[in-house]
Amino acid sequence: MRHTTRLGVIALCVALLNACSADPTNEPDADLIITEDTGIEDAGDSDLLDTDTDVPDTEVPDADIEEPDADDSDAGESPEPWSCAPELSLEDGRYNDLNDLSDVELIAELHERVDGHTGYTYRAARDLMYAEVDGIDTQLDGFIHCPYTGRTATPNGSRTPDNFNTEHSWPRSNGAGSFPAEGDIHHLFPTYMPSNSARSSYEFGHTDCAGGCSWSEGGSKLGPSTDSRTEPVFEVRMQNRGDIARAHFYFSVRYELSIPPQEEAVLRQWNCQDPPDDWERLRNDRVEAVQDNRNPFIDRPDFVDQIADF
Repeated sequence: MRHTTRLGVIALCVALLNACSADPTNEPDADLIITEDTGIEDAGDSDLLDTDTDVPDTEVPDADIEEPDADDSDAGESPEPWSCAPELSLEDGRYNDLNDLSDVELIAELHERVDGHTGYTYRAARDLMYAEVDGIDTQLDGFIHCPYTGRTATPNGSRTPDNFNTEHSWPRSNGAGSFPAEGDIHHLFPTYMPSNSARSSYEFGHTDCAGGCSWSEGGSKLGPSTDSRTEPVFEVRMQNRGDIARAHFYFSVRYELSIPPQEEAVLRQWNCQDPPDDWERLRNDRVEAVQDNRNPFIDRPDFVDQIADF
């Protein structure tokens, strides 16, 4: 009898164990992923790299941040559609009457809006840029940021704080050397001096640094182009390449100057890869307060795709 009772108890235990192993509630949570580095991570959350964070890079880009290879896309291809940034609101009442325009008609209307602004000499423009645009609570952290390297400078009331100076993103030798173009703050940027020297007056473009880069820092680099241009090209780091592209489109429309086709193809891609961020919009407001015009391509970056040729 005791033996029979024992057998019954054992059978009951086995049945209970089988029932527990079949219980779906003991399965791992489908929303949790085991990761090699961090252990457990919520599958519903992911950290996306914001290309406009402007994290200062004092020497080289963060090894954890992978930028697209410079030759991943052919600079001669058609520009990517603006739908690459569908979350960006493009509504701006100042331009409602231009929504149905394109090409030369849109260029003409935009030119009328940006022309006739208050002009400054280059010396006066540098003073204003550092005093009232880039030198006051810059990017909301109190520092001046170099768009080419990510280096920072502390505003000190001068035009050369911490080895910074002023970059003409549209070279003076190509049409920005006279009044009022030379002092148009929409295309002037505070830059770390060595990066300004490296850029010189080279066109913007993509480089894979075949044979080595002659200069690189913070994600920007100078080297042979990937689209067979004879001169080296300057590739701007991902975080700020859109800022430079939109400054170029503005300058082209304002001063009725053309952009070389290969450079334009690259700038169109950069406009889409790096949409305007809060700092770029704030800077646009500050420049308007100083010289009484705006860069419409910061307000409406989609206008770039409504113009077939700059």
